[in-house]
Amino acid sequence: MATTIEDIQYEEMLSERFHEAVMRNEALKQCIYIFVEGESEEATFQTLLENNTCGLDLKLNGIVIANYNGIGNLKHAIRMLRNTLSHDRPIIVTFDDDPEGKKVGKYLEHPLIHPFRIPHEPVVTYADGSQGGSFEEAFSKQTFIDACFQTGVIEPSSPGTATEFMVEFDDSKPWFPQIARYVVSKGGHAGSINKVHLAKAMASICEYIPDTFLELARKTVELRKNNPILHPDDVDL
Repeated sequence: MATTIEDIQYEEMLSERFHEAVMRNEALKQCIYIFVEGESEEATFQTLLENNTCGLDLKLNGIVIANYNGIGNLKHAIRMLRNTLSHDRPIIVTFDDDPEGKKVGKYLEHPLIHPFRIPHEPVVTYADGSQGGSFEEAFSKQTFIDACFQTGVIEPSSPGTATEFMVEFDDSKPWFPQIARYVVSKGGHAGSINKVHLAKAMASICEYIPDTFLELARKTVELRKNNPILHPDDVDL
């Protein structure tokens, strides 16, 4: 039986779909990790980075967000990573640029590790005189204040309003401790503030993607460009 144009087109379609499936699997195998400090970051980074402004497609580009569960665990996560002989791709390690975060530099001295401060540029001044910030300070002051009073962030029994809080808010000092003190002053408990809900609220109501995440997206794209996903048959003999 003679081969028809339809037969050739069908074979080409199957070949193309097979190649796409192979490359999807390789994207995961050859993933670039973005290490994040906690649940707040884990819950929001994908939303922020895949926003139209940043334009990343994490799955397509083989980007995996991994939570190292607190700055105190970072050195252990890095040590395990270095002992993984199969690891040969860059990793972006994000961390709050607060007094604790400033201590981790010595653990990140490795050619494949790319440190990334959150926020990317200093925003507040700490009691020790150092400047920096944390996840909350990556956003605008107004976004933070409005997010604090979204449903599920502060317990309903705590009275208070965003307008009232704004009057006493000082954006040159660490932000989260200020909302914690405000809640306590209203008879609430600082520990009741849901930081994950706060993070999600900031990510959802911000009018524009903060520069920190635009820069993180740019860095991620650059690293993937320099470390492209290879077909498993693409080997040096």
